Formats: sequence, structure tokens, C-alpha cells
Amino acid sequence: KATVSVLNCFSAHFTVTMGADNNMKKSSSFAERVSESLASETGPRGFPADQGHARVAAPNQVVFGNIVIKKVYAIAIGITIILSFGLALGFLVDGKADPDHPTEHRVSSIVGWIYFMAWSISFYPQLYINWVRKSVVGMSFDFQFLNLVGFACYTVFNMAEYYNADIRTDYSIRFNDTSADPAVTKLPGVKANDVFFAVHALVLTLLTFVQIFFYERGGQKFHWAPLVATGLVVVVFATWGIYMAVHGGRVADESAPWTWLDWLLGLSTVKLAISIVKYMPQVYLNYSRKRTTGWNIWNVLLDFTGGSLSIVQMVMDCATKNDWTDISGDPVKFGLGSCSMVFDVIFMFQHYCLYAEGNRLDELLDEERAEAPKADERTKLVNDDEAVY
Repeated sequence: KATVSVLNCFSAHFTVTMGADNNMKKSSSFAERVSESLASETGPRGFPADQGHARVAAPNQVVFGNIVIKKVYAIAIGITIILSFGLALGFLVDGKADPDHPTEHRVSSIVGWIYFMAWSISFYPQLYINWVRKSVVGMSFDFQFLNLVGFACYTVFNMAEYYNADIRTDYSIRFNDTSADPAVTKLPGVKANDVFFAVHALVLTLLTFVQIFFYERGGQKFHWAPLVATGLVVVVFATWGIYMAVHGGRVADESAPWTWLDWLLGLSTVKLAISIVKYMPQVYLNYSRKRTTGWNIWNVLLDFTGGSLSIVQMVMDCATKNDWTDISGDPVKFGLGSCSMVFDVIFMFQHYCLYAEGNRLDELLDEERAEAPKADERTKLVNDDEAVY
């Protein structure tokens, strides 16, 4: 009753503010939906109402044991960690310095490690809220599966271009412009932070993917199309790799129709293609549920920050060297940053504009569920007192 009264007050205030009958109907309908959801035996969108420990919406604070951190402080801590570690790693880690442009190289390194931190931390909020809610409802399973496959491809590509001497030599032979400056050796644009980010992202994505099989799913399922498409890609690249292992795959071998560098660039293209389509299942899931609950917005905001800085770093490096082949030689990095930013804007529009009302409804449901045990305890105490007297 208390909750309905509060919502009725909200409806009245909303009506006076807007001054229109249509808005009165809208606010009343909002209150009715809250009441209906609270009275439902199955809970909203199939979420089990009898799981009192599970949340519908994301928590407003971070809790680890007895440590409770309010959201505003958690945000401040996150920003501090990103900037501090980004600056420290930018000065200390990247040893492949450019003697001709030391200042520009150092700035690029700092930017690279800051976006590495932003992108890396972006995986933790989703992992955390799934654990707190004991539910993966609202998180697209197809998105997580495609994300896992994509980062597996990205990890292999980055590690090979950064660590494998043969691949780096082949890259230099193919992309080096000897007519411009024969003394310059062109090497892959992959940096240490790219490798660390790819490995870290693969591990965190795998952990988030595993949560699907242990937490409440609310009737959500995997769709067959991503699974079949991934199977075909695996067959093609496995066959391609076996062929090159038998016949050789070096750029210096002019008789070889393909090289391992071609294989890696093909793998990076797969990652880019996945980056273009992987967000679509999540966009559609948000649309079908008319809410973004279960899909953490901080993942989106940090991803947008990382994508922006990734592109900034790549453009800075190309402008410094007056050589734009870093983009053509590493198209997945440029495409990954650009594509993720476009979908991040869509997610922000869904969260803050289109489905803000649905998200607020879920927050009210959480507040009601949190108060229900306290109300029951108070009722029990009153009844015990009345029995005594």
C-alpha cells in the first residue's frame, strides 16, 4: 500500500507538471504496471519472484563482504585507477621507443595504456552485476558468444604480429615502401598494450560467458545462426591453416598462393565482422524488453571511452610518421574502435532516453523487494506483542 501511495503521488506530480490528460494516463499506467509486477507470481519478464536474493536492476553500490562503496565513490575510484595506471604504464612499459619522435611516442604510449585500462575495466561491471543479481537476464547470450569468438581471433592476431619474428619480417617485406626511404623498416602497428588488452579481454569474456550456465536465464536462449556461422569460420580457417602448414606460407616464397600473414589478416577481418554484428542481438533484446536492465551501462560508457582513445592513438601515430599504412595493416583496430563507438551511442540512447521508464520500474521493484522482508518482520513483531497482551 505504501508503494502504491508513493507512486500515486508521483503520478499526481507528473500530471501537474505536464498539465495534460495524456500524461495523467501515462503516469497512472506506470503505477499500475508496478503494482501488477509486484503482484505477479512469476515476476517481470519471467524473472522468478521467489528468488528474493536476486535483483532485477543493477545495484546502486559496490559490495565486497563488509565493504560497501557508494556508486559515486566507485566511479571516482574507477576514473582514478584508469588515469593512474595509464600514466604509469605509458611511462614504464612500452620499450619499443621511437628515437626520431620520443615525445610523440611517449604521448601515444600513455594514450594507448589509458584506453587499455578503460576497455579492460569495462568488462568488470557486467561480470559484477551478474554475480550480484545471480542472473544473466537482459544480457544477450549471442552477444557474449560472438564476443568470445571475436576476442579469440583478436588475441591470436595481436600475439602473432607482436611476438612472431617471421610474421614481423613478412609484414615488413609486404608493407615497406623502399622507394620512399630504403633505410626505414616497416613493422606492425600492434603495441604491447594491444596484446595485453586482447588477452585480458578474452579471459574476462570467457568468465562472463560461463556465468550464463550457472545463473538465472529467464527463458533466454542461444540462437542457431551465430553458432552455425562460427562453425563454418572454424572449418575454413582450420583447412586454410593445414594447407599452409603443408605447402609453406612465407611472403618470401613467391610460389605460395597464401601466407601466414594473409591468414592472420583474414582472422582480423573475422574479428572486425564480428564487431559489426555482435552488438545487434543486444540492441534487439533491449528493444524487445523495452528496457536495458541486465545490460550494464558502465560497460558501454567505458567502451566508448576506449574506442575514442584507440582511434586517437592510431591517428597520432600515423600523423607523426606521415605514414597511414598502420590503418591498412591493422584494419581491425581502427574498425573495432569506430564500430563500437557507433553502437555505444545506440545503447546510451536506449538506456537514457527510450527505455528510462522501464529501467525505473525495475529499480522500484528492487526497492519493494528489499523492503518486503523488513515489513514482514515488523508485522511479526506487532503480532507477537498483541499475543502477549
